[in-house]
Amino acid sequence: MAVPRIAIGGIEHETAGLLPGETPMSVFDRRRLPADQLLQRPGDANTVVDGYLHGAREREWEIAPLLWIKGTSGPPASRGTFDAMLGELLDDLRRGGPVDGVLLSLHGSFAAEGIDDADGAVLQAVRDQVGPDVPLMSVHDLHCNLTEAMINPADALAVMRTYPHVDMRERALHVTGLMEETLAGRLRPTMAFRQLPLLWSAPRMIDAEPPMSEAVARVVEANNRPGVVSASLGVGYQWVDSPAVGTSTVVVTDDDLAVARVEADAMADWVWDRRAEWISQTMTPGEALALGDAQGAYPIVLADQADNTGGGAPGDGTEVLRMFIEDGREPSVVLYVVDAETAAQAHEAGAGAVIDVQVGGRSHTDLGPPVHMRAVVEGLCDGNFVYDGPMWKGVSDSVGPTAWLKQGGVSVVVISLPQQPVDLALCHMLGMEPKEFRYICVKSTGHFRSGFEPVAGSIYNVDAKGLLSQSFSELPFTRLGRAMYPLDEAAAKGF
Repeated sequence: MAVPRIAIGGIEHETAGLLPGETPMSVFDRRRLPADQLLQRPGDANTVVDGYLHGAREREWEIAPLLWIKGTSGPPASRGTFDAMLGELLDDLRRGGPVDGVLLSLHGSFAAEGIDDADGAVLQAVRDQVGPDVPLMSVHDLHCNLTEAMINPADALAVMRTYPHVDMRERALHVTGLMEETLAGRLRPTMAFRQLPLLWSAPRMIDAEPPMSEAVARVVEANNRPGVVSASLGVGYQWVDSPAVGTSTVVVTDDDLAVARVEADAMADWVWDRRAEWISQTMTPGEALALGDAQGAYPIVLADQADNTGGGAPGDGTEVLRMFIEDGREPSVVLYVVDAETAAQAHEAGAGAVIDVQVGGRSHTDLGPPVHMRAVVEGLCDGNFVYDGPMWKGVSDSVGPTAWLKQGGVSVVVISLPQQPVDLALCHMLGMEPKEFRYICVKSTGHFRSGFEPVAGSIYNVDAKGLLSQSFSELPFTRLGRAMYPLDEAAAKGF
């Protein structure tokens, strides 16, 4: 048998459709890897594509590289941006002739202008090009909104199980194994999925603790049932106003649609019966600090989830920074405020300088006003670094010119390009040791735990003023198309 030729690549974006504006191509270009550079990756980082590369090389397959591009979470892409990315990926797929299989990395909550389900559009376009007989498989983010448009063109889909996402590579290796079995004729993947009208609170998605740990255990149990070769749960991404929004289950079997449907239904029933467990109450920063001080486990980490740049928020909200200053909470630090203007001012002044700055609060009236600081420039860097925590270990990133500013005992790190704190690598570049602070605020919902949990005394998810509230009733939904829990207590699962 000839050596299989497997196409590998992807287009990734988590679309916060409730935010104004659009995500331009320049944001996607920050993490663009053209096809001709993909093969240069060693395949050892914790990403889906690196998992595919490792699995393909281990099996000595020929790799047909495709575009791999990943935009920072934000508003929908324009139709022109989407068409350009998809066109490049399809051109790469045509180049070099037929392939025996396709492995894609897709977020699962990508929307573009006029397209509610851009991931489904990518899968269908690839299916149309390769024909009906070439296995097409993908891995999706835990925060995916799965739809029929994704399921129908694909042979097998799998979803990450962890939050923070430390299993990206693992899930890719799992799907690579499914591809191997399919090419060998030992597996005929057959899928069923169910979508639930359920908006799942992000703080209840942390897989290391209940109730999410119980949900992951239920998925593993389903995966080990007779006839099942893959079982997944997608908790959804709620900040896009679309009929695609919702929690979902997907099961892959070996040519047994009946079993796939039974197991997908059983998992969905299990989730729905516990629907109240997936909803968390919101907490203000002040309430969280009072609880943390009473507990006395320091550092107290506040997850500023409504201004989470990892979910697409602007990242320049100032409520917690202002609170730290006004309440005299020291030593404290806010990580990170997106403020290119202040970062540039700090770099111009130089390390050790004392500068007067207006920090943050410029992007939206709900996130301001800016906070005046007369601050020492404690540290500077160009913002180019490599993650060293378990989530993105080995992945390079750039947040542009970065500065550590300190007024008395209150610190803030300002960056030029949006990104959430995932581990301690950038702090260490600045000469900062987070565990030495008493109070830490991170512009993140869950991924920060990958690096910060080992140094945290206590952690609280809070809803400061922001655009991505966890109070779903405050979000301006108009296009959901059906009753959704917990917005409507009478919502029905629908199958």
